[in-house]
Amino acid sequence: MKKILLVLASAGALALAVACGPTTQPSQPTGSNEPPKVTEDRPAAELAKERGGKLVMTETSAFGNPNDPHLVVTATGRVYSMPVVNWILKRDVYQKGYPIVGDLAKSWEVSKDGLKYTFKLQEGVKFHNVAPVNGREFTSEDVKYNLMRLTADPSVTLEKWKPRFQRTLDFGKIKSIETPDKYTAVINLEQPYAPFVDAISHPGTAMLPKEFVETFPEKIITEGMIGTGPFMPGADYKNQQIATYKKNPSYWKKDSAGGQLPYLDEIAFLYFGDIQTELAAFRSRQIDSTRASSDIKNSTVESIKKDDPNLRVFRTPTTNITNYRFNMKFKPFQDVKVRRAIHLAVDRQQYVDLILEGAGSISGPVTSEIYPDVANAMDWLLQQPGYRKDKKEDLEEAKRLMKEAGYPDGFEVGLLASAGAVTRDTIALLQDQLKPLKITIKPEQVDYAGQWLPRSTQGEFEFSLMNHTVTTDVDSVIGAHLPTGAPRNYGKFNDPVLDDLVKKEIASVTPEERKKWAQEAEKRIFEQVPMIFLYTRVNTLLAQPWLHNAGDGPVPGSTAYVVEQAWVEKH
Repeated sequence: MKKILLVLASAGALALAVACGPTTQPSQPTGSNEPPKVTEDRPAAELAKERGGKLVMTETSAFGNPNDPHLVVTATGRVYSMPVVNWILKRDVYQKGYPIVGDLAKSWEVSKDGLKYTFKLQEGVKFHNVAPVNGREFTSEDVKYNLMRLTADPSVTLEKWKPRFQRTLDFGKIKSIETPDKYTAVINLEQPYAPFVDAISHPGTAMLPKEFVETFPEKIITEGMIGTGPFMPGADYKNQQIATYKKNPSYWKKDSAGGQLPYLDEIAFLYFGDIQTELAAFRSRQIDSTRASSDIKNSTVESIKKDDPNLRVFRTPTTNITNYRFNMKFKPFQDVKVRRAIHLAVDRQQYVDLILEGAGSISGPVTSEIYPDVANAMDWLLQQPGYRKDKKEDLEEAKRLMKEAGYPDGFEVGLLASAGAVTRDTIALLQDQLKPLKITIKPEQVDYAGQWLPRSTQGEFEFSLMNHTVTTDVDSVIGAHLPTGAPRNYGKFNDPVLDDLVKKEIASVTPEERKKWAQEAEKRIFEQVPMIFLYTRVNTLLAQPWLHNAGDGPVPGSTAYVVEQAWVEKH
């Protein structure tokens, strides 16, 4: 089996899965948390007719380094901790619309002014019965510790690691965290922060035991994992070709009939270096489920279904936005005319047609495919400069801007990208599209975890290709990547006007306010062009007929949520 190569640089922030929440979800000062429209209804999870057995799935990358879910900013890097942990809230992959539901919280309330969030926790939930935690109960003090860690509070994190905690601003400005009793956690904010519930339901907001984290000299998890989840790490948890898990015999959840979860005895993630090798393994029935990938084309699905018409197919619009990012340290990019010229020259429809083979959509920073309640309509987007179908006017304007900026003969620029065939094709298309501007792209494809991520966070690039995994809240794009000082503002873009618009967006307490300021922010982004937004993808996941309660969600890594209720027939 080949060691996997990452296809595109994935960073960011995610959310999804299944639990029991309040009878009705409380109103929130955020507007809708609905993710993108799905291509099919999601069947509700069914009760298992058989127990035991092993589920073999695949994923797109090996472990993050370090393998700490609070630090790993890639969806695929975080997947391997997900069967082991739980979250305060999460999204239900079995319901249409993927609603936010309670997980470790059985209910939650939001104050009318949007400043206080009260979570009532499940009682009797215990961490895995292994040292140093030894099966102790999960309490509100664990909620407090984990939120302090995620926001890089100096009392629980070392200063040298603070830059790697890239979700520090995802929770707004936390004023205080109260724990009035073992099963109540109250988070007080300094000001309303519309994306707060989305941040709490993010898969990276995993609840970890303090005792385990602090066994590591620098309080960073480098091996193993302990949580409250349905599975525990198996013997091969660190293996770069396979990650195995064994059932948690004391898991705290039951199914709708009162039966003990999980149904499976074991699960395993396998790593494949390319999609064709993975599909060959699926055809030969070595694996129960493929990864969710845009590399699985319609023609491939049709071919496999000829061999087995009972094959299950899940197609899901993703919250991935592929983009190019400018580094403002590179002199030509300090001129907005140059950035706008490149924005105008890029033909996004060609990326959808040639790279995705039609399995995706053109994207802006506030795309209607992901944020339908706040975004401008797609028709509006396709009328904007840079997005128009007829590129003649865009190219003429781009050449004029390059000349005005003092670069009529173009320039040479390095492009940092992660390894993979799709990346090579994407780069080749960019090189071709920028020839009219006489811009020469010098690509450098590197290992994602080893080079792309640390070099990006340190600003060691000129131009960058990135596949960013956003969440279902618009702030995960316009708030996390573009304001001055934002943790994922790798290009060090600085625009006080945009900063002010984003502040107004996140402080909005009505859906109408959020929509207004999000759209104003998008217009400003198109004027200043700190990034070039290309497209969102549609992923396809294949499951064998004997696998039940399989599924996927809009954020990469969603397949890991199903392990709690998945079951397999004997075959």
